[in-house]
Amino acid sequence: MNPQGDFSRDTRHLQILLVLIVLVGVVALFIRSKMIPLSYGQLGAYRAEALNEIAAHPSKLQSDATCLQCHEDVQEERADSPHVAVHCMHCHGIGENHVAQARSAAKSQELVVSPAEEWDGDFATMIDLFITEDRATCLACHQKVVGMPDTFRKINVKEHLEEQEADDVGSANVCFECHSGHSPGL
Repeated sequence: MNPQGDFSRDTRHLQILLVLIVLVGVVALFIRSKMIPLSYGQLGAYRAEALNEIAAHPSKLQSDATCLQCHEDVQEERADSPHVAVHCMHCHGIGENHVAQARSAAKSQELVVSPAEEWDGDFATMIDLFITEDRATCLACHQKVVGMPDTFRKINVKEHLEEQEADDVGSANVCFECHSGHSPGL
């Protein structure tokens, strides 16, 4: 009996396994090299091309400048108002469809821009553009809460409405008895 031959015969299955592992590794590296984009890793652990792809998507959010192209009167109202820093979409929604309709209507006199809808009272609403003469929108920013900076204009609702002798303190549009949304007159 040849001890060398026995060892070779006994380890043959291990040699085959080792060759298969190496082949699988080489095939995996080849497939990986074909699947990873060329720009991966150039700017960190993501595809550098992704930035351009994302930038090419049209924005769903409208800037105030977009809104004020047509609503110049609102720009004048807000000029000296503390609400000049509040973006249109905070109180009126995204307005994506509204702006698209307005741009189409500018090209064709036959098209009509749909008016804003009444707000449904839900801050996560799916309404594209809405009118918010509702105290809930005002109080989302101005209700006195713990942690709000001292410099921010805030009110205790009950006291404020009693001081102002509001007609109907439970009314949704009670704030608009004295204030305008664009220029609250503070």
